[in-house]
Amino acid sequence: MKVLTPMKAIRAKCMDCMCDSYNEIKLCPITDCSLYPYRFGKNPNIKRNYTPEQKAVIRDRLQKRVPEIKGENISQDV
Repeated sequence: MKVLTPMKAIRAKCMDCMCDSYNEIKLCPITDCSLYPYRFGKNPNIKRNYTPEQKAVIRDRLQKRVPEIKGENISQDV
């Protein structure tokens, strides 16, 4: 049996509740659910503050990855 972190377990519960639909989780109408703030698999109480240098590294990494992703999509369509 796979052991889940608490956040992954909450995400799995939301997926089960919304019939494995990411869009339904996003549109979840059950705002009084105790898991509602955590439904995206992230802790909303943790705010990440990045330095300008860290932001530059993240931006560069993303820009390098985007052409790879687009290339993968194009090759799948052909």
